[in-house]
Order: sequence, then structure tokens, then C-alpha cells
Amino acid sequence: SAHRHLGAAFLSYLTSTMTDRFDCYYCRDNLHGKKYVKKDDKHVCTKCFDKLCANTCAECRRPIGADAKELHHKNRYWHEDCFRCAKCYKPLASEPFSARDDGKIMCGKCEVPRLQEPNHRVRPWHQRGELRGILLA
Repeated sequence: SAHRHLGAAFLSYLTSTMTDRFDCYYCRDNLHGKKYVKKDDKHVCTKCFDKLCANTCAECRRPIGADAKELHHKNRYWHEDCFRCAKCYKPLASEPFSARDDGKIMCGKCEVPRLQEPNHRVRPWHQRGELRGILLA
């Protein structure tokens, strides 16, 4: 069953430049005058954050760096640009979307109700690489 949502939560990690004397929790580099992340009350440099703390994007499977905008929905994370409709690729960061049971995110136009009859499959009909319509097989 699809769940209708008005948006995913934006997470922002990067904190402004360090003005006090602190060292990175992991590599012990001095953070004075550098950008850093405060993670679980630990001060972490951006390199260590990207290597050790960054969440993995559910779409592209790459780490979401400290300076990237990250979207969060139901324990899954995306780069802002990766959070898009699985069918038409429309960006959905500030749009209504449906989160399907299989984990796919879809915009309102592309979310097709599943057919109850087991003999019917919904098959996309591609023309010039774009989704033009739906054929029932």
C-alpha cells in the first residue's frame, strides 16, 4: 500500500567555521578556523565525517557528504538531487510523493494503483526513452 506524504525532512550537518580550540574526534586535527560537523556531541572534521559518519544515499549508493543537502524519510537517506520519482525522475524534495512498500519514491502522477487481478500486469510503454502511457498486458 502506498503512503502519501507531503515531504521528507531535510537534514543539515555542516556547522559554521570553528572559532574555539577543538580537535577532530577521529583524526585529532585542529578544527580552529575550519568547517566541522557536530555529531553526537563530538566535533568531526568534514573529511572524517564523509569517510566515517556519512549516510549512504538510497538511490545512488554513495555517501552523503557533510556539505551536501540530505533528505531523510523512514530511516532512509538521499542526496537532494537523488530524491526523485522512480518513473519520471521529477525532483521531489519539495513536492508531495508516495513511498511504496518496495522503497520506490513516486510523484502523484506516476503512482499507479496496483491491480487486484493476478493476471494483469502493469507494463510501462517507452517511446523515445520517455514514459508515454501504460499498457495492460
